[in-house]
Amino acid sequence: MPSYLTGLLVSCACFVGYFLVELNNGIVAKTFSGEISSIGLRAGLMLMVLVGYLPVAHWYLRQWTWEHIGELNRNFDLEDQRRLPKEATLILIGIFGWLAFVGLFLILPDPDGLLFQPWKWPVDFTLLVLAISCVGWWLGRFSYELIWSALQLTKLAKRLPELNLLDAESHKPFTQHGVQSALLVVIVMSITAPIAVQPEGGIVGAAINSVFMLFLAVTALILPMRGIHLRIQAQKYRELATIRCHIHRENDKMLAETSKTDDRLAALLAMELRIERVQEWPFGGGSLFRVAFYLLLGLSSWVGAALVERMLESAL
Repeated sequence: MPSYLTGLLVSCACFVGYFLVELNNGIVAKTFSGEISSIGLRAGLMLMVLVGYLPVAHWYLRQWTWEHIGELNRNFDLEDQRRLPKEATLILIGIFGWLAFVGLFLILPDPDGLLFQPWKWPVDFTLLVLAISCVGWWLGRFSYELIWSALQLTKLAKRLPELNLLDAESHKPFTQHGVQSALLVVIVMSITAPIAVQPEGGIVGAAINSVFMLFLAVTALILPMRGIHLRIQAQKYRELATIRCHIHRENDKMLAETSKTDDRLAALLAMELRIERVQEWPFGGGSLFRVAFYLLLGLSSWVGAALVERMLESAL
């Protein structure tokens, strides 16, 4: 079974299970009647979706990293040095993510300390504890591997031989990895919109989560391309300096001989123009538009969540 289908089934099962529990508790009826805010129910349901999404996002991130580094190795005839982050480190980061989420979304918003009284847990709270623990664990691992994979691409950019500035396709995997990684984070931003906008009693956790998601989205986009950007920038300056030195010599020679314009000078001027037009960041207008659209999608989901909440409160 494809991994995305497995994640979808897990998300659906968790979503339906939590919804049925809240339906049995009367929370759904109270939400639709306007007795209580809908944000609590929606936040809980979105947590259930994340339970299935994050492991799949982590799997796709690893697969794309493997593919992009392999493609770069083939493009530049490099020795294949692909590797994975240490599992022990991922476990420690997962534990840290679990503790962070439990602290931000279960301990801080609950002055009564229900988390430390498991014999009093109702079924819906038990499901939330399990979901928050799972989401914290997987988000920690996913975030670490996202940054780790971006740093691997940065290191790989330093190992590349002399670049052909006119062959943008050879370093396209850097752009692909940045855009795809950012998309994975933007989907998380969209799913967590109810948590980010107005959590019940968890404003500190929501604020930290929102800032962290924005940081992760920007990092996912920029960091994989930073290494190749520096290489392109440095080589562009070197080649332009060399070409302009040759132009100066040819121009002096032409003026001294008072002859026709030299074909070599025309070729150098044309090459200078082409090199000047090389983009120092390895993405074109299409990639930039897609990234802007992805980020706008994530941010608009937060704004949309706030508008829906206001509309529901006004209607009910």
